[in-house]
Amino acid sequence: MSDFNIVPYVSHIEANRSIKDAVMEKLQERRLPYRVSVTDLTNLKQAYFKRKHPEITPPLKKQQLMWKGIGFHKLFGFAVSSEEYLEQFVEAEGVVGKIDIYENVPVEVKTTSALAKRKSLLQQRPTYIEQVGMYCAMVNVGDGEIVIYERQGAGESGVVPLTAYHVTFPDLGAVREEMRRRRDLLLQALIANDPSNLPVCDWFGRGCDYSAVCDCGTSSVPPSHKIAELAGKVQIDEVTRQQLLDKLGKPKPSQLFRTTDLVFPRKAYFERRKSVETISEEEAAEEKGESLRSMEEAGFVGALKGLIQFGSPGEVENIPIQHASLSDLVRLRQGLPTMVRIPKFQSLVERGRLPSAFPHYFYRLGFDCALIDHAKGRLFLYYANIRDENAKMMVYDVSFRNLSAIKAEAIRRIELLEKATSVAQLPRCPSWMCRYCSYRDECGEI
Repeated sequence: MSDFNIVPYVSHIEANRSIKDAVMEKLQERRLPYRVSVTDLTNLKQAYFKRKHPEITPPLKKQQLMWKGIGFHKLFGFAVSSEEYLEQFVEAEGVVGKIDIYENVPVEVKTTSALAKRKSLLQQRPTYIEQVGMYCAMVNVGDGEIVIYERQGAGESGVVPLTAYHVTFPDLGAVREEMRRRRDLLLQALIANDPSNLPVCDWFGRGCDYSAVCDCGTSSVPPSHKIAELAGKVQIDEVTRQQLLDKLGKPKPSQLFRTTDLVFPRKAYFERRKSVETISEEEAAEEKGESLRSMEEAGFVGALKGLIQFGSPGEVENIPIQHASLSDLVRLRQGLPTMVRIPKFQSLVERGRLPSAFPHYFYRLGFDCALIDHAKGRLFLYYANIRDENAKMMVYDVSFRNLSAIKAEAIRRIELLEKATSVAQLPRCPSWMCRYCSYRDECGEI
């Protein structure tokens, strides 16, 4: 069947420097915490300099990892728990914190690079133990869980890079005492403008953002992980790990279609018709590993969208769209349908080549615009793999011609998806997808 081509319908692409500069300034802005947090108490020196030197901000590359972690926490939490137990705010001893998951025991979720197999968690990530220990003390529960996703182990065949640790704290009073001691040390240092009594940072000599202003090189106070040392047992919890993996099963697809399904119709076809079948343990592990990888990537996009789509009340709104079995929302920012995407390219794409280089972006933006009768939309591209921070973000205002034809194509695809009995009856997905698509053998595309 003939395929619709979005490229001729893109009438104009304009780089919007004003919006780009405003967003980049927002991304690099450091919001100062007003209260002492659990995270502060895991690294007193950094907490001090964060407040004293708000002009120092981490490079965007480092912030990217942080955004991935934030997004992964949220999506993973929703996958394995429910709303009433997620991101629970706690306060005790003049310290505040937010527990990732708290139903019966505090659960702290972490993403990290691959851990060494022959070293203990205490040796490699003592601050993980300290953080969950402080949460345990704040809610007066002697047991906690640490769940770690190792992103660099995500490509190993048959291995799901997720580990759960059960940690006990037999003396919560001692943990609270150490929390108070650290809290007071930080507050005294801030009042006196003197960090000399704070322990050397764990990041000393390892690319710390504050290396140009810190005193770690001359400090006589060694690093301390007393709370981690107060832990009774730190052991791998295979039962909890398996329970979490069991909850990561892919949800049953909705009977309603989303706008993304119109961009990737063949993928949508297979996902809705995938039969229930018995798969090997290795295939199941690969499927769950892929679920975690996509969770981290989707989490990154979600966190970045949240940062970009800032504004005063009323500046951002969601417009519902409904047509037959299509049900979705179009996000408007400053009155324009807006999309945020993260290309994996190593260099910028010239604006004239954007529709052919990223046709799937323009299909989605074009469908959004046409379905709510807007001739112009806005595309944020964040090139995560480009080193130059000034080139990472590009903002384009995209104008479309002949909205009625684009809308007609969207409606046609809805009808095809509703009635299709063969994948050959559906438009092809973008050609670059074939190489990575898990349905490529069934689809027959090369």
